[in-house]
Amino acid sequence: MQAITFDETSVAGEPETDLAGDLYALVVFLHKDCNADLFEAVGALELTLTQIKLLHHLEAAAHELTLKQAAELVGLSLPATSRAVDDLVHRGFAWRHEDVADRRCKRVGPTEAGRDVCRRLNAARLSDLRQFTGTLSESERGKLAAALSKLLEREQVAACRPSRGDETR
Repeated sequence: MQAITFDETSVAGEPETDLAGDLYALVVFLHKDCNADLFEAVGALELTLTQIKLLHHLEAAAHELTLKQAAELVGLSLPATSRAVDDLVHRGFAWRHEDVADRRCKRVGPTEAGRDVCRRLNAARLSDLRQFTGTLSESERGKLAAALSKLLEREQVAACRPSRGDETR
């Protein structure tokens, strides 16, 4: 097996580090060791990863999507996406109807039950991350909070942060 190597780059005045590699290590650790609640929730739902991905895209969309747009977002063929949507509709997690302007086009979106699936999965992720952050020392917590505060200045990152009242964003 070939080892993966990373280029070392230097930030002005700081020792050379592999920031992407370090971030990768953290993400892999979190995925491996901090997903028990998420995997339990996924197992209970008996949905495929594609269906979960599709639900998250439907839930995040600012407007209803065409079946073709949904297929492009999940990287599936139109027939495969149609089957995934059919199962979600059958289970009450999504709706599907003909476009009023173009009857050849099908529109899809999440039902409230589908939105609830996304909220439950996000809550499970957050629970696992809370367990992890609970294991950090005060010093580690402070350093992580300081680093994250800078990243949360980015609008796209801050938009994903759960509010105190709604922890299942």
